[in-house]
Amino acid sequence: MMQPPNSITQRYDVNEDRILVAINAGSTDANGYWLTRRLALSFIEASSAYLDRMSPVVSKTPTALRGELATMERQVALARTRRSVSQMPPAALARATVAAELVVALNVTRVAQGFRLKFRGGKGRETAVGCSQVELQRIIHMLEQEVAKAGWRERPSPPEPPTDRTERNRRAH
Repeated sequence: MMQPPNSITQRYDVNEDRILVAINAGSTDANGYWLTRRLALSFIEASSAYLDRMSPVVSKTPTALRGELATMERQVALARTRRSVSQMPPAALARATVAAELVVALNVTRVAQGFRLKFRGGKGRETAVGCSQVELQRIIHMLEQEVAKAGWRERPSPPEPPTDRTERNRRAH
């Protein structure tokens, strides 16, 4: 059964090196899921492109202007959902962390009233969340912020070139 969420909170956990997605944290129907780097980045990329394709305005716009229009749609969605953002009490997040499952599948599908996010955990638990297009834009934006906090989009620095001393040591062995 798909229900609209009362809350979706996302937090990067440095100890887990994962992002916690707490759905309805603090309530009796709370669920927690861990997103890995690979899944979070794939979800952001795929869902952003999916929303762009689903947009009736973007699809009717000349190709050269679609990127700018999609960006404007995202900005409008963030402005419309700004008031819905609030802080989750730390105790509620702590409970969600303990019970969280590793996500093995995360899907977005179009439904009559908007979109459905479906989380499937490694232990078999599934949670389906209904949301509007602007709410989905907000969820993606929040995930992008957590990915940035984690530094997951940064590229690793290239290895340092060998110095004369390390080259001599390598030849000696």
